[in-house]
Amino acid sequence: MSLDAIVDRALEIIGEAVSIDPLDFQDNETWKFLGLGDLLAAATAADLKSQIGVDVKPDDFKKYPTVGEFKAFLRKFGEGSTTSNGDGAVESSKPRLVDTEPSDPWEGVPKPKVPLSVVLQGQPNDSSTIVFLFPDGSGAGTSYGTLPPMGSNICLVGLNSPFLRQAQNFTCSIERMARLWVDEVRKLQPKGKPYVLGGWSAGGYYAFEVAKLLTANGEKVERMIMIDSPCRLEFEALPEQVVGELTRKGLMGASGQKKAPEWLVQHFTSTVISVDRYMSTPLESKHVPPHVDFIWVREGLVKSVAESGLEVDLNIKVTRFLLEPRPELKTVGWEKLLPGAKYTFNYMTGNHFQITQPPHSDDLGRLIKAVVT
Repeated sequence: MSLDAIVDRALEIIGEAVSIDPLDFQDNETWKFLGLGDLLAAATAADLKSQIGVDVKPDDFKKYPTVGEFKAFLRKFGEGSTTSNGDGAVESSKPRLVDTEPSDPWEGVPKPKVPLSVVLQGQPNDSSTIVFLFPDGSGAGTSYGTLPPMGSNICLVGLNSPFLRQAQNFTCSIERMARLWVDEVRKLQPKGKPYVLGGWSAGGYYAFEVAKLLTANGEKVERMIMIDSPCRLEFEALPEQVVGELTRKGLMGASGQKKAPEWLVQHFTSTVISVDRYMSTPLESKHVPPHVDFIWVREGLVKSVAESGLEVDLNIKVTRFLLEPRPELKTVGWEKLLPGAKYTFNYMTGNHFQITQPPHSDDLGRLIKAVVT
């Protein structure tokens, strides 16, 4: 790609993020004026990296705060200029081109030890609606097996992580995980039929990225069901230290046991590391599903963090999201990634880790059935 093409494509990507035609950008306008705040800047930087391989950092939008300055910064890529960092050391002032992921997403990935998908209810060929549900940090799509019967016209499919029971090999990105799943989803859905995708917690990110892949290839996603999934534009990745504290206190476990199984903790930790590197970027407006349904819990994991004995930093928003009681959340950032959809909001019993545990799973099943029928 030529230097001019890199600059033009970068401006297109930024324009998509702020919903402004890049031809309307003026060199003297600042990114702040154009609506590129800190969170959207981080998402846009990730998009520049994934789409054109230019490793722009979110802070570069502050270092080069106007359109003109940023264009000049991008052009330094071709000049190979360097600057002093103030300590006498010299560092490159140009964005770095990074290697893209392999064309075959399975390259270097060991064979899964579990099926990638499990039909939990109904039959794909006999049901009017197939609901694909992506897993939380545990990686176990079978956790949705506790949902009550949905009826003869609804098929539930749970997606298992390819790295379930071998979390030490889970080092790939959220986007690549979606690529590992997308063919499995296509295999179970009759061609041309609109998709219904859902996910709990990190599963919402997987569902979102799979929707990108499907719609980019001409498929239609009719509905997305986001189950207590905190948007990455608004929430940090959960710190590994918090995972350790929750495990120590017996607050995290697929079946509510006092001590979570080791495979779950390992996979959850690998997921947290992957989420930390992930920043969602908007779905193109023409590909946004008509319906996006949010299902939130309102209970925290503990009644009082102070009395729980948990040693956590409550300055981290996602930690408060898990631990403390909440108000009735709405889109909380997802509206920037899924603009123009019709949003619905539902609230269920239990806390974040009880979502697929009885009796709360009955409530979840009731809400899913209500939005897809």
